[in-house]
Amino acid sequence: MSFKSSYNKKWKKLMILPVLILIVSLGILGNNYSTFGDFIEKDASLKGGYSITIETEKEFSPKEVENILGEDISVKKLRSIATGSALGYTIDYGGDNIDSFLIEVESLFGVSEYGIEEISPAISQRFWEGTLKAISGAIIAMSLVVFLYFRKVVPALAIVLSGISNIIGTLAAMSLIGISLSASGIAAILMLLGYSIDSNIVLTARVMKNKKDSLEDRITSAVKTGLTMSVTSIAALTVLYLTSTAEILKIISLTLI
Repeated sequence: MSFKSSYNKKWKKLMILPVLILIVSLGILGNNYSTFGDFIEKDASLKGGYSITIETEKEFSPKEVENILGEDISVKKLRSIATGSALGYTIDYGGDNIDSFLIEVESLFGVSEYGIEEISPAISQRFWEGTLKAISGAIIAMSLVVFLYFRKVVPALAIVLSGISNIIGTLAAMSLIGISLSASGIAAILMLLGYSIDSNIVLTARVMKNKKDSLEDRITSAVKTGLTMSVTSIAALTVLYLTSTAEILKIISLTLI
């Protein structure tokens, strides 16, 4: 059975999968909000607290550090770009007793000198609110552009809702695997939104603008193009995640995957 005939027979069943993913994602985010008061865990750059940078060659996994120092922290390992060896750690601490926490840090890593940055919760809150406004503005602006391009409500609405669904699914996946939302994560989400809208515009245009082929041929061609774009993007981002030693690049690539 060819791809075209198989898709034409089962396209209604295939629509169930993204709907189920969206429902499950909304359930995960809703449960997070009812349990913790927020849709997803944010790091110190978005919720305030202390960011401690330690230079050491001692090898710990981030999970080991979190188990030793407590639950109210987030740990990132710093590695050398050239060799991949450990250079140190960045620890985000959101508790109130910073003095006793620093004593535990000094004891664990055997250091007396380290960098510490205090991030005001008020500033973080303003940054977060500004980020939400920026994302909302981007969605509205892209909605207008898409509507002006197609001059029809249904395809424009479908494209925008698809982009929003991608963001919801990504946030739910980040929550499941324990990734805190950070400034670099927000950058990745904005990239994801742009990529999603752009690819959906291309695929929708192939279906609506090309009148030479039959509707089934146009849809099949668009599906093949979309799958090719997704597979190549995932492959490239997977290579970036596996080979990069920079934590920011790892977060961005994992978020986009």
